[in-house]
Amino acid sequence: MKRLFLVMVILLLPAVTQLMRTGYYPMHDDLQAMRQLEMDKCFTGSVMAWQFPCRWVTDMGYGYGYPLFNFYPPLPYYFGQLVHLTGFSFIGTVKVMGIIGFAASLVTMYLLAAEFWGRRGGMLAALFYLYAPYHSTDFYVRAAINEFWALVWYPLIYWVTYKMIKEGKRWIPWVAMSVAALMLSHNPMLMIFAPTYLVWIILWWIKFRSVKSFGNLALSAVWAFGLAAFFTLPVILEAKYVSIWTLTSGYFNYLAHFLDWRQMLLKINWGYGESVFGPNDTMSFAVGYLHWIVPALIVGTALAWKKMRQQMGIILFLAGIIGGTLFMMHWKATPIWQRVPPLEFLQFPWRLLTLTIFAGSFLSGAAVLFVPKKWLQLFLAAILTLLLVLNANYFRPHDWWPWVYDAYKFSGELWRLQTTAGIFDYLPKWAPFPPADGRKGLVEFAKGSGTYKVENFRSNFQQYTVDVATGGAVLEIQTYYFPGWRVWLDKGEVAIDPYRDPVLGRMRIDATEGRHYLIARFTDTPVRMAANAISLLAWVTLILYFVPWPKRLTSRI
Repeated sequence: MKRLFLVMVILLLPAVTQLMRTGYYPMHDDLQAMRQLEMDKCFTGSVMAWQFPCRWVTDMGYGYGYPLFNFYPPLPYYFGQLVHLTGFSFIGTVKVMGIIGFAASLVTMYLLAAEFWGRRGGMLAALFYLYAPYHSTDFYVRAAINEFWALVWYPLIYWVTYKMIKEGKRWIPWVAMSVAALMLSHNPMLMIFAPTYLVWIILWWIKFRSVKSFGNLALSAVWAFGLAAFFTLPVILEAKYVSIWTLTSGYFNYLAHFLDWRQMLLKINWGYGESVFGPNDTMSFAVGYLHWIVPALIVGTALAWKKMRQQMGIILFLAGIIGGTLFMMHWKATPIWQRVPPLEFLQFPWRLLTLTIFAGSFLSGAAVLFVPKKWLQLFLAAILTLLLVLNANYFRPHDWWPWVYDAYKFSGELWRLQTTAGIFDYLPKWAPFPPADGRKGLVEFAKGSGTYKVENFRSNFQQYTVDVATGGAVLEIQTYYFPGWRVWLDKGEVAIDPYRDPVLGRMRIDATEGRHYLIARFTDTPVRMAANAISLLAWVTLILYFVPWPKRLTSRI
């Protein structure tokens, strides 16, 4: 076992070595360090001053802030915060999270595949999963951290669910945690994963005739929802307060991103460009030669070999996922997409490659079942060598900038670009259009004149001393309004009407001449309070479950 583990660690290195260098690299979603910085600002000051769960970010949205983590899955950035607290810079944190993500996906796929194909089959499947070309596209090209981390949870959910149906209720909390992790990592990935997960459950219900597991599954589902409720409920119930139409329009309309068979199966066309209409994309959406040839050979051999009848169900199930996802990414599947409106929020049909490489890699591990024992070592050495020769070279950035560090990334023009990028991401509905320019100050006078002094400014709390020089003044806090913001002037709460600023929906307050004390605080709405309470109960229950209680106490319960 130790030898196998050592081999896997060594074979992991080509995928992550580039991330161990000093500096940074270009990527499509170049907001990863920025989002991590904003997450960190939710935890500045004393514990009592923390914004937890983190929902509102202060610097993005042209500096007017918006509720990013109220809608954008936060789990990878919570993990990133733990990494940052150990001393890594924000740029370093992004790279470490990449290393952890690659390594974790290797481990979770190994656990799943080893359960069915043995340790060597588990190793083979894990390395196929790690070196799938789209795995590199996700991180090194797109920098889609949330989708990248969703790939960690796919195998883990399958494995712990199988164990629960087979062995019983002790696996319930593991199923709940793994499903909640996917819910908190990427919304579209949960949507496309759910149908295959349901079939996986039914497959093992039939196999083990385990009617009792229905209750266990129901409990784990409720528990998973509770663990993720602090995020999931606001996403469902508060989406009406933000502009989400931009998530499915223009470049993000799925009709522009279908693939053809050559792109998926025959043409690597590796690049760091973009997805465009038609087959001329300048980045790769290939499954990988080995990642479809090996599964195809396994299915063909299994159908002709009677000894594989016991594994035939799972082999055909995984082959069905591969075939189904390949078809759904092809333009001929357009009528299906049009008849299932929620699919438009997937944005890019080629996101289904996450399921293709998951099922293909899992199935590839079964190859060890067809090789005689005396040839197995040679077979593994040959196929893993071929896997690295074909794919390892894709696991590197397009360029490397050794001079980029936090202070450089968060200053000057680069800072402006990061605060203005993604402006339409969950822009509050009271700001129908993005601002023409960034925020100049924290408080302005929409009417009248005066000065102000900043006493305190955190992600969820602002405090000012304002000297108003003229009567009938209107103060304008340079922050977008969103439900949960409350304002006090001289200890008296002021009602906020975001429509008073018809352009951006900023918070305006009437003030008389003289000195005033102005406070703005971002609080939880009833929906968020209920969601937080549900999650608190679920997490406390989870912690108590794993507490090693004394035997005398447990014997009395």
